[in-house]
Amino acid sequence: MNLADRIYVAVHVALTLLVCVRHERVEHWPWYVLWNICAIAAVLLLPHKQRDGRGWECAHDWLPAFFFLTVFEEVSFLSLSIRSGWQNAHLIAFESLVFAVPPIIWLHERAASWLVELLEFGYFAFYPLYPVVGGLLWAWRERPGFPQAFRRLTDALSVGYVLCYATYLLFPTQSPANRLGVQQFGNAHGGPFQFIVRSIQDHGGVHGNAFPSAHIMLAFAVLMFAYRFLPRLAPWLLVPILLMCVGAVYDGYHYVSDVAAGALLGIVAGLVFVRRT
Repeated sequence: MNLADRIYVAVHVALTLLVCVRHERVEHWPWYVLWNICAIAAVLLLPHKQRDGRGWECAHDWLPAFFFLTVFEEVSFLSLSIRSGWQNAHLIAFESLVFAVPPIIWLHERAASWLVELLEFGYFAFYPLYPVVGGLLWAWRERPGFPQAFRRLTDALSVGYVLCYATYLLFPTQSPANRLGVQQFGNAHGGPFQFIVRSIQDHGGVHGNAFPSAHIMLAFAVLMFAYRFLPRLAPWLLVPILLMCVGAVYDGYHYVSDVAAGALLGIVAGLVFVRRT
C-alpha cells in the first residue's frame, strides 16, 4: 500500500467512527457506515490486484481521484456533526479588517460581462485540470524522468484533501452564496462558460466545505507538478488558475480567505512532494 492508500483507509475508518459516535446527528447513518466499509475493502483489495493487468493497475492508481469526490461529498453531509454551527463569522470579521468593501461586492460593481465570462472560463478549467495533467503523468510513468511523478501528485493531493476534510469538520463554513440562501451570487450574464459552471454547481455543489478551498488547493498542487514535469504546459495553466481564484470569489463559492488558504496549502503540498520525486 502506498501513502494515498493508507490515507484513505484512515479517512474512511475515522469517518465511520465519527458517524457511529454522532449517529443521532446524522440522518441515514447506517448507509454511511456501509459505504465506508466498501471503500476500505476496495482500498485494501486493489494494491494486491494492480499487477494482474493494466486495468487493475489503472483502477488502483486512479481510485484516490474517485475518493477526492466521494469523501468531499460525505464530509459535506457531516459538516455540523462535531460543531453546532457555521463559523463564517470569523472569516467575515477577518476580511472586514483587510477589505473596506467585501471583495464579492467590489467585483460585482466593476466586472464587465466579458470579464465575467473570462472568470467563468477560469473556474471551468478546474474540471479537466487534474484529469489532463494527471493523465499525462500516468501515461508517461515509465518514461525516463517521470517514474513516481503521478504517484507523488496523487499523494500530494491526498494529503491536501485530508487537511481540508479535517478543517471542514472542525471549522465548518459555508460559501457566501449558501450563507445568503442562493446557489450563486449575482445575476447571470448568459455566457456559455457561466452556463456550464452554474449547471455543474446547481447539480453537484455542496452545502459547506468552504474553508480552505479544496478546488484551489488541487489547482495549485497540480501547477507545482506541471512546472516540474511539464514546463511548457505550466505557464498556460497559470492564467486560468488565477482566473479561477477570482471567479470563485465573484460567483460566491468562496471568500478570499478560502482561496488564499487553499492556494497556500496546494503550493506547500505540491512543493513537498515534487521534491520527493
